[in-house]
Amino acid sequence: MKYQAKAIGSGSEVAQNQLQEEYKKDMDFHSAENLAVKVLKQVMEEKLNASNVQVASVTKTSGFKIYSVDEVQNLINRM
Repeated sequence: MKYQAKAIGSGSEVAQNQLQEEYKKDMDFHSAENLAVKVLKQVMEEKLNASNVQVASVTKTSGFKIYSVDEVQNLINRM
């Protein structure tokens, strides 16, 4: 089965399992961002903050975008 969400790096096995369970193809962008941060928060050994994680997205409208520190912090604050 193909998945539209992928985890790599330390803790990727646990993260990938959670993504496979919770990711939905019809999920809106906001929900997908929330899921990504939720998974990161659960698998990171240290506290999740804007200085120890980077976030990027790829969309049809915006292309490839790397989030600023403030944007990452806003994502974390939504949790």
